[in-house]
Amino acid sequence: MTATVLFIHGFLDDATVWDGVIEALAGKVDVIQYDLPGSGTRSQAVADLGTVTLESLAAEAGDIAAGIDAPVIVVGHSMGSQVAELVAASHADRVQGLVLVTPVPLGGTQLPAEELAPFRALGGDTDAQRTLRSQVSPNLAADQLDRLVHIGGAVRPEVAARYADMWNEGVRNAPATSAFTGPVLIIRGGADAFVTEQLLAATTPRFVQPNVKVIDKGGHWLHVEYPEALATTILGFTETITGVAA
Repeated sequence: MTATVLFIHGFLDDATVWDGVIEALAGKVDVIQYDLPGSGTRSQAVADLGTVTLESLAAEAGDIAAGIDAPVIVVGHSMGSQVAELVAASHADRVQGLVLVTPVPLGGTQLPAEELAPFRALGGDTDAQRTLRSQVSPNLAADQLDRLVHIGGAVRPEVAARYADMWNEGVRNAPATSAFTGPVLIIRGGADAFVTEQLLAATTPRFVQPNVKVIDKGGHWLHVEYPEALATTILGFTETITGVAA
C-alpha cells in the first residue's frame, strides 16, 4: 500500500514551503500539506490566540492523520517537528514513521526573554525576517530567500509572538524518552545556525535508534534549499518502513 506523507510546516512558514520536496517526490507517495492557523490561506483564521497550543495543533493534525486510510509518515519542520512528534505519539496505530527536519526539541529551546524577544517581534517585519533567515540558512539562493520572506510577511505580529512563545516553551514536562517508539528519521542542515549539533542533542537521545542524516550545506530551511535531497531521503525511509519501493 502506498504511504501517505503528512507535512507540517514551521514558524513563519506555510504549506507551500514543501512544494519543492513534493515535486521531487514525483507522485511516488501520496502527500498532504496544510496551513497551520495564522499562516498562508489561514492567516486570518485565529480568533483567540490563547487557544492555540502545540497540543491543539497536534489535535488538528491528528484528525487529518486519523482520516488517512494508508500507512502515515509524519514530517515536521522546526516547530512543526514538535507538533509531528505529538501526532505520532497519539496515533501510533496509524503513524508508521516520523521525520524531524531541523527539529526543535519537544521541551522547547528555553531561550531567555532577551534572546527570544527578536523572534517574537518578527511578525510584519520583513527586513528582520530576511536577516534572520539568511543568518540561519546562509546558503539560500536569492529567489528562495525572497519566497520565504514573502510567505512570512503574511503572519500577523501577534501570531508570530504567540508561536515563538510556543516553540520556545515547548511541552511542559516533556518526557525524557519520546512516547513514539516507531522508526524516526532526523535530518539536520550542516550549516543551520539555529538547530546546531548542541540543540539537536536535546532531541536525538529521546528516540529509539533514530536514523540521523546531515545535509552538509543545508541551513534551517534545507527543505527549500535542497528539496531533491530531502525527498530522496524521505523516500528511502518510507521504503524501509513499508517494504514497498517508491
